[in-house]
Amino acid sequence: MPYLLPSTPKSGRFALVLAHGKLSILEACSVLGDAVRKAESPTERVAVLHLGALDKGLVDSLAGSHKIVPLEAFPDSPSSDIGSFVEGLTALLDDKSNLSLSGYDLPEDDYDTLVRSILDGVRSHGLRKVRLLRPDGNELVAEQVLSRAAVDVVAFPYQGGLAMGTTAWVPDSASIRARGTRKPTPHSDISLSPRLASVLVNLSGLGPGGVVLDPFCGSGTILMEASLKGLRCLGLDARASRVQDARQNLQWTVGGGRNLGYDIRKGDARDLARMLRGTKVDGVVSEPVLLPRLEARPRTATAREMIRSASETYTSALASMANVLQRSGRIVIVVPVIQTMDGEEVSMALDGRKLGLHLYQPGPVGFEYPVRLSFESTRWVRRGVYVFESES
Repeated sequence: MPYLLPSTPKSGRFALVLAHGKLSILEACSVLGDAVRKAESPTERVAVLHLGALDKGLVDSLAGSHKIVPLEAFPDSPSSDIGSFVEGLTALLDDKSNLSLSGYDLPEDDYDTLVRSILDGVRSHGLRKVRLLRPDGNELVAEQVLSRAAVDVVAFPYQGGLAMGTTAWVPDSASIRARGTRKPTPHSDISLSPRLASVLVNLSGLGPGGVVLDPFCGSGTILMEASLKGLRCLGLDARASRVQDARQNLQWTVGGGRNLGYDIRKGDARDLARMLRGTKVDGVVSEPVLLPRLEARPRTATAREMIRSASETYTSALASMANVLQRSGRIVIVVPVIQTMDGEEVSMALDGRKLGLHLYQPGPVGFEYPVRLSFESTRWVRRGVYVFESES
């Protein structure tokens, strides 16, 4: 299960180790709301949020962050004195503890210098049997933090020096992964992961009892994550086989054969008003078009034609989604982003202004849409995300 260290401060600067790059920052700003006073991106892997208050309940719902770390030390260099930080660290340790240093974007020499400094400091406080873990890639991943019961120090470049802190929260990664591999009809290797689906549902801003629609539901990954958050789920797909897959997966998710508020139908996403018979929904979360995995980067002209063809589906579907959305509701929609052999990125520009939609901008950041995902394994076809909000 996820954990929060009892000594975690309630405000200040917190590092987030990101699962999806800027999309993870967008999720954090959306979920944490007015508590986010400032957001920084010192490295691609790590964001720093200045928080006025830390709500444990909201933190536990985050899906797009691997770790949350209250920042406690800001040394000028790896060789700077970190004695006060180590003294605080020893309060979390005993002679049987596992200790690790996860370094993000740190040169190897700097990482080794910090390891020696931390270990020497810990031993100078009489903790000579503490076991130092040396993780692959100089990062103890979130699941290992839990399985090894490790006190995990995080360090990364920040404002010309370093920032350091002790990991206070990690998600239940094993359960997230199991939902993708153990469900009755597993997703393909290019379909949405449960983690990403959970991020998208969080971006809808819906709480328990809200009605969410996925009009391109496929095998139901988005709706599975929505159901776990207590949402009432509506799903459509043009293929009867996928409707059956989604029903099986939702039944497996809620357990015991009970229907806890989902309805999956065969239908046309371009005519939602008719399909839903006038029903309005509180939010829409969907990935309308899943382009095939490419074996090589295409030419820019080829990529533009692929996007142009997909845009026809998106344009008609977005209008249909807006037509069934409650006031102040959100549409979270995934678009393809193609990497070309000419070194360009080709994606689509969605404009919802004529539909009464504006781009969602939470917190102090100002996001450029589509918000790109980082660290995907889908090679030349990647994902971007738009979040639209209906006029109130």
